[in-house]
Amino acid sequence: MTGSPREEELREDIERTRAQLGDTVEALAHKVDVSARVKDKMHDTKETVQVKAEEVTLQVLEGTAVLQAKAAEVAQEAERLIYQILEKLPPPVAARIEPLVLAAKQQPLVAAAVAVGVLLVLQRLLRRKR
Repeated sequence: MTGSPREEELREDIERTRAQLGDTVEALAHKVDVSARVKDKMHDTKETVQVKAEEVTLQVLEGTAVLQAKAAEVAQEAERLIYQILEKLPPPVAARIEPLVLAAKQQPLVAAAVAVGVLLVLQRLLRRKR
């Protein structure tokens, strides 16, 4: 049942129009379906948050690695300076200080707290003399 070329064009036009109308109806239905739109938005937001969290985690890990490397460098430099100073001290003084240095290596947080305390006392003493 073949029709004239005009009829065939009309059929094709009708099919295109039906497809476009179907797409339009589907788009309108999606716009009207608020809960689906909210779910889509929540899904998009969740993905964005996950990506940002991964980026921040990587930055923190990179920063931690840099800080650890820097801390190791500082520790090596401090140890080198301590032994330089010990070599320049008179032997009796060096003999009394060396056990303190070894104790500080074993408990660095305690040593740091003591050092801060000593510095604060020295600072106050120096201010009083002025």
